[in-house]
Amino acid sequence: MVDGIFLNHKIRFTQPAALNDPLEFNPAIRFDSDDGNFNSFEYRGINFPSIHGWYWLNLIEKRINRFGILSLTDNPYSFEMWCHYANGHKGFLIEFDISDKTRPTLQLHDGLNLRAHKVCYVKDYVINIDKLSAGRESIPFHRIRDTIFLRKTRHWKYEREYRIIRQLDNCDSFTPPTRRTSYRDRNIYLFPLSLNCISSVIFGVNTSQKVKKKVIDSCNNTKIGFLQTIIYKDQQNKIDFIPIDSYGSVEKYLEMQPQHFTVDSITGKERKPLIVNVLHEIPYYHLQQDDWDEYYNKHKKQQDKKGIVSSE
Repeated sequence: MVDGIFLNHKIRFTQPAALNDPLEFNPAIRFDSDDGNFNSFEYRGINFPSIHGWYWLNLIEKRINRFGILSLTDNPYSFEMWCHYANGHKGFLIEFDISDKTRPTLQLHDGLNLRAHKVCYVKDYVINIDKLSAGRESIPFHRIRDTIFLRKTRHWKYEREYRIIRQLDNCDSFTPPTRRTSYRDRNIYLFPLSLNCISSVIFGVNTSQKVKKKVIDSCNNTKIGFLQTIIYKDQQNKIDFIPIDSYGSVEKYLEMQPQHFTVDSITGKERKPLIVNVLHEIPYYHLQQDDWDEYYNKHKKQQDKKGIVSSE
Protein backbone atom coordinates (compact mmCIF):
# COMPACT_ATOMS: atom_id res chain seq x y z
CA MET A 1 0.00 0.00 0.00
CA VAL A 2 2.84 2.41 0.83
CA ASP A 3 4.46 2.03 -2.60
CA GLY A 4 1.13 1.97 -4.42
CA ILE A 5 -0.23 5.19 -2.93
CA PHE A 6 2.81 7.28 -2.09
CA LEU A 7 5.27 6.24 -4.80
CA ASN A 8 3.13 5.01 -7.69
CA HIS A 9 0.20 7.35 -6.93
CA LYS A 10 -2.46 4.65 -7.36
CA ILE A 11 -5.38 3.61 -5.17
CA ARG A 12 -7.46 0.44 -5.27
CA PHE A 13 -11.18 0.24 -5.92
CA THR A 14 -12.24 -3.19 -4.71
CA GLN A 15 -14.87 -5.27 -6.48
CA PRO A 16 -17.57 -6.80 -4.23
CA ALA A 17 -16.30 -10.35 -4.76
CA ALA A 18 -12.94 -9.39 -3.19
CA LEU A 19 -14.34 -7.91 0.05
CA ASN A 20 -13.87 -9.71 3.37
CA ASP A 21 -17.52 -10.03 4.47
CA PRO A 22 -19.29 -13.01 2.79
CA LEU A 23 -22.64 -11.24 3.24
CA GLU A 24 -21.37 -8.04 1.61
CA PHE A 25 -23.36 -7.33 -1.59
CA ASN A 26 -25.14 -10.60 -0.92
CA PRO A 27 -28.71 -9.71 0.12
CA ALA A 28 -31.63 -12.10 0.46
CA ILE A 29 -33.83 -11.89 -2.64
CA ARG A 30 -37.62 -11.81 -2.34
CA PHE A 31 -40.62 -11.24 -4.60
CA ASP A 32 -44.12 -9.92 -4.02
CA SER A 33 -45.21 -13.58 -3.91
CA ASP A 34 -43.35 -16.88 -4.12
CA ASP A 35 -45.50 -18.10 -7.02
CA GLY A 36 -42.90 -20.66 -8.07
CA ASN A 37 -40.02 -18.18 -8.12
CA PHE A 38 -37.93 -20.51 -5.94
CA ASN A 39 -38.62 -23.68 -7.95
CA SER A 40 -35.85 -24.93 -10.23
CA PHE A 41 -36.60 -26.42 -13.66
CA GLU A 42 -35.78 -29.68 -15.36
CA TYR A 43 -35.62 -30.41 -19.05
CA ARG A 44 -34.83 -33.97 -20.21
CA GLY A 45 -32.93 -34.69 -17.02
CA ILE A 46 -31.03 -31.38 -17.04
CA ASN A 47 -31.60 -28.97 -14.15
CA PHE A 48 -31.99 -25.23 -14.70
CA PRO A 49 -31.90 -22.58 -11.95
CA SER A 50 -35.04 -21.09 -10.45
CA ILE A 51 -36.21 -17.56 -11.28
CA HIS A 52 -34.59 -16.60 -7.96
CA GLY A 53 -31.33 -18.17 -9.12
CA TRP A 54 -31.52 -16.46 -12.50
CA TYR A 55 -31.87 -13.06 -10.83
CA TRP A 56 -29.00 -13.92 -8.50
CA LEU A 57 -26.66 -14.67 -11.40
CA ASN A 58 -27.73 -11.82 -13.65
CA LEU A 59 -28.41 -9.10 -11.10
CA ILE A 60 -25.93 -9.75 -8.29
CA GLU A 61 -23.02 -11.62 -9.84
CA LYS A 62 -22.95 -10.06 -13.26
CA ARG A 63 -23.84 -6.44 -12.62
CA ILE A 64 -22.33 -5.54 -9.27
CA ASN A 65 -18.91 -7.08 -9.88
CA ARG A 66 -18.33 -4.66 -12.72
CA PHE A 67 -17.92 -1.91 -10.09
CA GLY A 68 -15.24 -1.13 -7.55
CA ILE A 69 -15.62 0.35 -4.08
CA LEU A 70 -13.42 2.79 -2.15
CA SER A 71 -14.50 2.57 1.50
CA LEU A 72 -14.10 5.62 3.74
CA THR A 73 -15.17 6.58 7.26
CA ASP A 74 -15.87 9.79 9.15
CA ASN A 75 -14.83 8.17 12.43
CA PRO A 76 -11.01 8.06 12.71
CA TYR A 77 -11.23 7.60 16.49
CA SER A 78 -12.69 4.07 16.41
CA PHE A 79 -10.44 1.66 18.32
CA GLU A 80 -12.09 -1.27 16.49
CA MET A 81 -11.45 0.24 13.07
CA TRP A 82 -7.75 0.65 13.87
CA CYS A 83 -7.64 -3.00 14.94
CA HIS A 84 -9.57 -4.40 11.97
CA TYR A 85 -8.46 -2.25 9.05
CA ALA A 86 -5.03 -0.99 10.06
CA ASN A 87 -3.50 -4.41 10.74
CA GLY A 88 -3.66 -4.18 14.51
CA HIS A 89 -2.54 -0.52 14.59
CA LYS A 90 0.50 -1.36 12.40
CA GLY A 91 -0.93 0.57 9.47
CA PHE A 92 -1.90 4.18 9.02
CA LEU A 93 -4.92 6.32 8.25
CA ILE A 94 -5.19 8.64 5.27
CA GLU A 95 -7.30 11.75 5.68
CA PHE A 96 -8.66 12.98 2.36
CA ASP A 97 -9.48 16.58 1.60
CA ILE A 98 -13.28 16.71 1.41
CA SER A 99 -14.42 20.31 1.64
CA ASP A 100 -18.22 19.96 1.58
CA LYS A 101 -19.30 17.56 4.32
CA THR A 102 -23.01 17.94 3.44
CA ARG A 103 -22.48 16.52 -0.06
CA PRO A 104 -19.04 14.95 0.16
CA THR A 105 -17.01 14.51 -2.99
CA LEU A 106 -13.39 13.48 -3.43
CA GLN A 107 -11.15 14.84 -6.17
CA LEU A 108 -8.71 11.97 -6.65
CA HIS A 109 -6.89 13.98 -9.29
CA ASP A 110 -7.45 17.13 -11.32
CA GLY A 111 -10.73 17.07 -13.22
CA LEU A 112 -12.23 14.06 -11.44
CA ASN A 113 -14.74 14.58 -8.63
CA LEU A 114 -16.36 11.45 -7.21
CA ARG A 115 -19.37 11.44 -4.89
CA ALA A 116 -18.99 9.74 -1.52
CA HIS A 117 -22.27 8.05 -0.58
CA LYS A 118 -23.23 7.40 3.04
CA VAL A 119 -23.94 3.76 3.91
CA CYS A 120 -27.28 2.92 5.54
CA TYR A 121 -27.30 0.20 8.21
CA VAL A 122 -30.37 -2.03 8.24
CA LYS A 123 -31.80 -4.81 10.36
CA ASP A 124 -32.57 -7.08 7.39
CA TYR A 125 -30.45 -7.06 4.25
CA VAL A 126 -33.25 -7.99 1.84
CA ILE A 127 -34.22 -6.77 -1.63
CA ASN A 128 -37.56 -7.16 -3.39
CA ILE A 129 -37.05 -7.75 -7.10
CA ASP A 130 -40.57 -6.75 -8.07
CA LYS A 131 -40.33 -3.43 -6.26
CA LEU A 132 -36.86 -2.71 -7.66
CA SER A 133 -37.84 -3.41 -11.25
CA ALA A 134 -41.25 -1.66 -11.00
CA GLY A 135 -42.40 -3.51 -14.08
CA ARG A 136 -39.25 -2.81 -16.11
CA GLU A 137 -37.26 -5.55 -17.82
CA SER A 138 -34.04 -4.09 -16.40
CA ILE A 139 -33.44 -2.58 -12.95
CA PRO A 140 -31.86 0.91 -13.11
CA PHE A 141 -28.41 1.00 -11.55
CA HIS A 142 -29.25 3.78 -9.09
CA ARG A 143 -31.79 1.39 -7.49
CA ILE A 144 -29.16 -1.35 -7.25
CA ARG A 145 -26.69 1.16 -5.81
CA ASP A 146 -29.09 2.39 -3.12
CA THR A 147 -30.38 -1.04 -2.06
CA ILE A 148 -27.25 -3.21 -2.43
CA PHE A 149 -24.12 -1.05 -2.60
CA LEU A 150 -25.15 1.40 0.12
CA ARG A 151 -26.74 -0.91 2.68
CA LYS A 152 -25.14 -3.15 5.31
CA THR A 153 -26.38 -5.01 8.35
CA ARG A 154 -26.43 -3.14 11.65
CA HIS A 155 -23.53 -4.95 13.29
CA TRP A 156 -21.25 -2.89 11.00
CA LYS A 157 -22.76 0.39 12.20
CA TYR A 158 -19.64 1.37 14.15
CA GLU A 159 -17.77 1.80 10.85
CA ARG A 160 -19.77 4.91 9.85
CA GLU A 161 -18.85 4.13 6.27
CA TYR A 162 -19.00 6.20 3.09
CA ARG A 163 -18.46 4.63 -0.32
CA ILE A 164 -17.19 5.89 -3.65
CA ILE A 165 -18.29 3.69 -6.55
CA ARG A 166 -16.52 3.43 -9.91
CA GLN A 167 -16.94 1.30 -13.02
CA LEU A 168 -13.97 -1.01 -13.22
CA ASP A 169 -13.87 -0.88 -17.00
CA ASN A 170 -12.43 2.63 -16.59
CA CYS A 171 -9.26 0.98 -15.32
CA ASP A 172 -6.52 0.18 -17.87
CA SER A 173 -6.08 -3.33 -16.45
CA PHE A 174 -9.79 -4.23 -16.52
CA THR A 175 -10.51 -7.76 -17.72
CA PRO A 176 -13.73 -7.98 -19.77
CA PRO A 177 -16.07 -10.80 -18.70
CA THR A 178 -16.01 -13.96 -20.80
CA ARG A 179 -19.29 -15.36 -19.45
CA ARG A 180 -22.77 -14.00 -20.12
CA THR A 181 -24.10 -14.51 -16.61
CA SER A 182 -21.98 -14.94 -13.49
CA TYR A 183 -18.97 -12.65 -13.44
CA ARG A 184 -16.40 -12.20 -10.72
CA ASP A 185 -12.65 -11.93 -10.72
CA ARG A 186 -9.85 -11.49 -8.18
CA ASN A 187 -7.82 -8.94 -10.10
CA ILE A 188 -6.61 -5.80 -8.35
CA TYR A 189 -7.77 -2.59 -10.01
CA LEU A 190 -5.71 0.54 -9.33
CA PHE A 191 -6.76 4.05 -10.33
CA PRO A 192 -4.68 7.27 -10.51
CA LEU A 193 -4.35 9.26 -7.29
CA SER A 194 -2.88 12.71 -6.74
CA LEU A 195 -1.21 13.34 -3.38
CA ASN A 196 -2.89 16.76 -3.48
CA CYS A 197 -6.16 15.17 -2.32
CA ILE A 198 -4.55 13.97 0.93
CA SER A 199 -4.74 16.29 3.95
CA SER A 200 -2.82 14.19 6.45
CA VAL A 201 -1.44 10.78 7.30
CA ILE A 202 -2.00 9.42 10.81
CA PHE A 203 0.39 6.67 11.90
CA GLY A 204 -0.83 3.83 14.12
CA VAL A 205 0.62 2.99 17.50
CA ASN A 206 2.50 0.02 16.03
CA THR A 207 3.46 1.48 12.64
CA SER A 208 7.10 0.61 12.00
CA GLN A 209 9.78 3.28 11.74
CA LYS A 210 10.56 1.96 8.25
CA VAL A 211 7.02 2.58 7.02
CA LYS A 212 6.83 5.99 8.69
CA LYS A 213 10.09 7.13 7.11
CA LYS A 214 9.07 5.89 3.68
CA VAL A 215 5.75 7.72 3.81
CA ILE A 216 7.27 10.95 5.15
CA ASP A 217 10.08 10.93 2.59
CA SER A 218 7.70 10.29 -0.30
CA CYS A 219 5.57 13.30 0.66
CA ASN A 220 8.31 15.91 0.40
CA ASN A 221 7.15 19.12 -1.28
CA THR A 222 3.50 18.41 -0.42
CA LYS A 223 1.16 20.03 2.10
CA ILE A 224 0.42 16.71 3.79
CA GLY A 225 0.57 16.79 7.59
CA PHE A 226 1.67 13.87 9.78
CA LEU A 227 0.18 12.84 13.08
CA GLN A 228 0.80 10.08 15.61
CA THR A 229 -1.96 8.03 17.22
CA ILE A 230 -1.99 7.98 21.02
CA ILE A 231 -4.03 5.45 23.02
CA TYR A 232 -4.94 6.24 26.62
CA LYS A 233 -4.97 2.98 28.54
CA ASP A 234 -7.00 4.30 31.47
CA GLN A 235 -9.78 5.91 29.40
CA GLN A 236 -11.50 2.97 27.70
CA ASN A 237 -8.87 2.85 24.98
CA LYS A 238 -9.49 6.47 23.99
CA ILE A 239 -7.65 7.53 20.84
CA ASP A 240 -6.10 10.90 20.13
CA PHE A 241 -3.80 12.31 17.45
CA ILE A 242 -0.68 14.43 18.01
CA PRO A 243 1.39 16.20 15.30
CA ILE A 244 4.73 14.45 14.98
CA ASP A 245 6.62 17.76 15.21
CA SER A 246 5.53 17.96 18.86
CA TYR A 247 8.15 15.26 19.49
CA GLY A 248 10.93 17.46 18.13
CA SER A 249 12.78 16.53 14.95
CA VAL A 250 11.61 13.85 12.54
CA GLU A 251 14.75 11.89 13.35
CA LYS A 252 13.92 11.88 17.05
CA TYR A 253 10.32 10.89 16.34
CA LEU A 254 11.40 7.98 14.14
CA GLU A 255 13.54 6.61 16.98
CA MET A 256 10.52 6.29 19.30
CA GLN A 257 9.17 2.82 20.05
CA PRO A 258 5.46 1.77 20.14
CA GLN A 259 5.33 1.78 23.94
CA HIS A 260 5.68 5.58 23.85
CA PHE A 261 2.27 5.85 22.18
CA THR A 262 0.15 3.81 24.60
CA VAL A 263 0.04 5.94 27.70
CA ASP A 264 -1.62 6.38 31.07
CA SER A 265 -3.21 9.84 31.05
CA ILE A 266 -1.97 10.61 34.57
CA THR A 267 1.65 10.45 33.37
CA GLY A 268 0.96 13.19 30.84
CA LYS A 269 0.21 15.85 33.45
CA GLU A 270 2.69 18.70 33.65
CA ARG A 271 5.22 17.93 36.36
CA LYS A 272 8.63 19.46 36.87
CA PRO A 273 11.42 16.88 37.17
CA LEU A 274 12.86 16.34 40.63
CA ILE A 275 16.46 17.58 40.67
CA VAL A 276 19.01 15.14 42.16
CA ASN A 277 22.64 15.91 42.98
CA VAL A 278 23.99 12.42 42.33
CA LEU A 279 22.63 9.44 40.43
CA HIS A 280 22.41 7.43 43.65
CA GLU A 281 19.51 9.62 44.73
CA ILE A 282 17.31 8.14 41.97
CA PRO A 283 15.36 5.36 43.79
CA TYR A 284 15.85 2.67 41.15
CA TYR A 285 19.47 3.51 40.25
CA HIS A 286 21.03 0.84 42.50
CA LEU A 287 19.03 -1.90 40.77
CA GLN A 288 20.66 -1.34 37.34
CA GLN A 289 23.70 0.87 37.95
CA ASP A 290 25.59 -0.14 34.81
CA ASP A 291 22.55 0.43 32.58
CA TRP A 292 21.82 3.89 33.99
CA ASP A 293 25.47 4.91 33.83
CA GLU A 294 25.46 3.95 30.16
CA TYR A 295 22.16 5.83 29.66
CA TYR A 296 23.59 8.96 31.31
CA ASN A 297 26.86 8.90 29.38
CA LYS A 298 25.07 8.41 26.05
CA HIS A 299 22.73 11.34 26.58
CA LYS A 300 25.50 13.50 28.04
CA LYS A 301 27.52 13.05 24.84
CA GLN A 302 24.49 13.99 22.74
CA GLN A 303 23.94 17.04 24.93
CA ASP A 304 27.57 18.12 24.65
CA LYS A 305 27.51 17.61 20.89
CA LYS A 306 24.52 19.96 20.57
CA GLY A 307 26.19 22.51 22.84
CA ILE A 308 23.48 22.38 25.48
CA VAL A 309 24.56 23.76 28.86
CA SER A 310 23.51 21.49 31.74
CA SER A 311 22.67 22.56 35.28
CA GLU A 312 25.79 20.90 36.70
